[in-house]
Amino acid sequence: MTVRTKWTVEHVCSHQVVHDLSNRPADKRAGFARWLAAKDCSVNCTILASLVTA
Repeated sequence: MTVRTKWTVEHVCSHQVVHDLSNRPADKRAGFARWLAAKDCSVNCTILASLVTA
């Protein structure tokens, strides 16, 4: 059985980021990915949205 190390996290602003969680214990990765998704976005999504709609 393979253990996931990369998680695609969809933030509340709806953008997605792939995080490499291989440095975390295997039993903690899913919970940490959920925490990352709930956390404020680290990217200024207003700027990203304006680039997509331009």
